[in-house]
Amino acid sequence: MHFAVVARSLISFIPLFLSCDKSPEPFPSSCNCQMDAWRVSEPSFITYQVDSQADASIFAISYQTAEGKVTVTPDSLPFRLTVALDKGDIIMLAAVGTPKNGSIILGYEITEKNTVNPASMAASRVWIAKNGSCQ
Repeated sequence: MHFAVVARSLISFIPLFLSCDKSPEPFPSSCNCQMDAWRVSEPSFITYQVDSQADASIFAISYQTAEGKVTVTPDSLPFRLTVALDKGDIIMLAAVGTPKNGSIILGYEITEKNTVNPASMAASRVWIAKNGSCQ
């Protein structure tokens, strides 16, 4: 008898749990935006660039130098910094922020140094908030 009362009570509460609103928040609290890391094949200058559009905000920027990883809080945007990397060093750029209704843009440009006609390459990626997550 005691089991029947407990079972009836659980059955009456289960629909309440199933009907809870599970919709995601419109904006994630923060996004960890990171570009794929690359290894430099020749001594190069790397220009790191971070920017935001509309009401997006950026709390921290991390990038790689010849001495190691550096993390800063940006004073203003756009953020732009050129560093020299040697052959075998890693290019790494990341940011923590919230896109809200805007976007977070990360990019870098690679220019070979110590050559007569230096080759150059650029890469960039954009993050937006969609369905409560960063994409």
